Amino acid sequence: MKQVLVIAAVVCLVAGCARVYVPPKVDLKPFERIGIIEFTCSEEGKLGLAATRAFIQKVTTDQTDIGIIELGTEADILSGTGKTRVGPDELKELAKKYGVSSVFTGNLQVSEVRPRISIGPGLAFASFQAEVEASLTCRLVETETGATRWSGSSTSRQTVGGVSKFGAAFSFDAKDPQTAYGKLVRTLVHNATADFRHSWRCR
Repeated sequence: MKQVLVIAAVVCLVAGCARVYVPPKVDLKPFERIGIIEFTCSEEGKLGLAATRAFIQKVTTDQTDIGIIELGTEADILSGTGKTRVGPDELKELAKKYGVSSVFTGNLQVSEVRPRISIGPGLAFASFQAEVEASLTCRLVETETGATRWSGSSTSRQTVGGVSKFGAAFSFDAKDPQTAYGKLVRTLVHNATADFRHSWRCR
């Protein structure tokens, strides 16, 4: 982000125009306190958690007047309810319990994995790097009405590490997620959260 701002400043100077501050398209300040449910993921492992943490960091970089409360996983919230997804009743309970007026949700969908396999002893386990195509879809939902106030999405294809394969299933469960697939997650989150960041333009 800093590199982008520096480049924009240089372009403005060369063009002989003034830099004009452009506020974020979506101002989260009126929400004050926002909850976030750990992002779900179509594959096993820590990819969803890594995306959630990167999302919080990115959203609060420019919007420093808000508080984001981590509410746990969807399974945590639905424990004992017999339901399979968070609905209006659960959102209202979250509002009462945590004082949040809205909640971020997200889903990370891995659509393609092209492995570079290293076979372990006995051929039972494989650990490898892989070319992965993934998409991230996020929403900001009102706890009172269940209405969507914002949505964003992005797609990226990159080579990642820390991937394991058991039979036909893939697991993103690296010991160091930041190193293994941090770049993929950062790219997805950066592109999906553009509405929450300020920018500069020439005038």
